[in-house]
Amino acid sequence: MLSIINIVEHEKWNSIVRSFKNYDVNYLSDYVKAFQLNGDGLPLLFYYDDDRTRAINVVMKRDIAKSVQFKDKLPLDTWFDLSTPYGYGGFLYEGEDYSAVNKAYDDYCKENGFVSEFVRFHLISGSQSFYNGVTQTPTRNIIRSLDMSLDDMFMDFEHKVRKSIKKASRAQLEVKIDTDGSKLDDFLNIYYGTMDRANAKGNYYFSEEFFKTINELEDNYVYVHVLYQGKIISTELVLYGTENCYSFLGGTNRDYFHLSANNFLKYEIIKWAKGKGLKRFILGGGYRAEDGIFKYKKGFAPNGIFDFYIGKKIFNEEKYNELVKIRCQEIGFDQETIFFPRYRG
Repeated sequence: MLSIINIVEHEKWNSIVRSFKNYDVNYLSDYVKAFQLNGDGLPLLFYYDDDRTRAINVVMKRDIAKSVQFKDKLPLDTWFDLSTPYGYGGFLYEGEDYSAVNKAYDDYCKENGFVSEFVRFHLISGSQSFYNGVTQTPTRNIIRSLDMSLDDMFMDFEHKVRKSIKKASRAQLEVKIDTDGSKLDDFLNIYYGTMDRANAKGNYYFSEEFFKTINELEDNYVYVHVLYQGKIISTELVLYGTENCYSFLGGTNRDYFHLSANNFLKYEIIKWAKGKGLKRFILGGGYRAEDGIFKYKKGFAPNGIFDFYIGKKIFNEEKYNELVKIRCQEIGFDQETIFFPRYRG
């Protein structure tokens, strides 16, 4: 009833995912393959089917012995933990026997050396309600519903957003929809510049190979560029599934902030998504709860605030505590850390 599909089984993986009515782009093989290239672990697709209930879950399998914290302290290929890829995940269900899915999944993990898992739940699926671990809502995310007319949506933006879009329009900015990644070099120049400006962590500096892998998501990605006098000054990579599109990664050239290109860009993405027949534009949240990035995104959907749930589960309490004990022997280890799992804190 429970099968595990490896990332090398590309066609089988995607066939299973696409057989679910409301699958999303975060579950497709090329999406998680990109994060494998980024060093985030080995992607696995868990597939449950008992003829009454079906479910899928995409995870990154990480060998704990390969982490910097446990180098030469644990045997390789013995103890593992799981994390959903960057973005949104957790089980997607068709059917209602959630306890049977959870039991099969937990039994497999306990029998195969998994110590813990960390989940970033999908905002729409509601799967956190059926999770048998600990759930928390550390932050909130913004979703722009696309179920009203463009004129009504525009009026639903905060006043300062409407004002900046009008300003950008007067500057005669242009928009280019790029469906083949032909302007990747321009995108990367702006994206890396934005990361530099934000003093972003190293894991946000995704490689060119990472983006080229994302670009293999045929009919599930688009770059939207804003041009001024023929030059790309603001850009965003948008991923999309059957109903939702996501503000994934992007940025704006700081020399053109005065043109309000980023607000203009978001509005053009909304127009594109509406024309595509999608139901929601998911802008995400900030680095921290209620920070400036969150408030900026809220300007496009003041009534589109959703709780973002995370999940934590320990499969092997004894091993988990043993790993924490090893870390506690280190000078400088914060024994009060709230990071999960604690042994990676």
